Amino acid sequence: MDELLALLERYAPGYRSQIEGYPDFLVDELEEVFGRPLPSVYRQFAETFGTRGGLLLSQVRSFDPILDVAELYRVAPKGELPSNRFLFIFGDPDPLAPHHYWLDLESPSEEGDCQVVRMPFGADAWRTKLHREAISLRELLFLWAMEHVHMPVFHHQASYVGRERPSNPSAEDLARLLEKMGFVQRSFPRHSMLFEREGAAARLYRPPASPHFNLRVGMQRPEDLKRFQMVLEDNMDMVKPSV
Repeated sequence: MDELLALLERYAPGYRSQIEGYPDFLVDELEEVFGRPLPSVYRQFAETFGTRGGLLLSQVRSFDPILDVAELYRVAPKGELPSNRFLFIFGDPDPLAPHHYWLDLESPSEEGDCQVVRMPFGADAWRTKLHREAISLRELLFLWAMEHVHMPVFHHQASYVGRERPSNPSAEDLARLLEKMGFVQRSFPRHSMLFEREGAAARLYRPPASPHFNLRVGMQRPEDLKRFQMVLEDNMDMVKPSV
């Protein structure tokens, strides 16, 4: 988590004062309740952000490893929570979209990490309602750092969606175009991508095992955003999402 914390501090100086985690012995308690080892990246997450996560986690309903997650695993009916997926974040505040965040223990990614999936509660929800969100918890947290901590400082923003087809430019083509326009790609993440330049930032999101991708860009000056959009729309087959 050190690299993520350094990024958050750069985006929002003093960010470390906004967060609080749980000691490792309490995370051991959660692991015992769950009944199998927790991915090491999740343990680091719980020990860093478990009590308070600041803006990084402002969009989710709950993520407290002890007061919420462990308690749920204690009281949930047997079979309601699949043993091969670990619930670690209760979903977005919108009660009409009760899809929660789980680590898919059957889909490891980086060392000590797993794919993040979303699905509602229910013994068979993973069969019919599972959506793959990110290739790892670590990647998801970096994407959220850009989206929820850094992007809000840019007053002028635009979003686009694209689909990789044989005749269309790919996400890699878009990344190269961003670099030609002066953006510098961060070394992590590597599936989805984050870019920065003076007075601007961009997030290129790619779901796991999907041909789709989308771009969100923010800039300080409206004229810079207008020029950016002209270049993008001339070179990439992407559309603005309907609201």
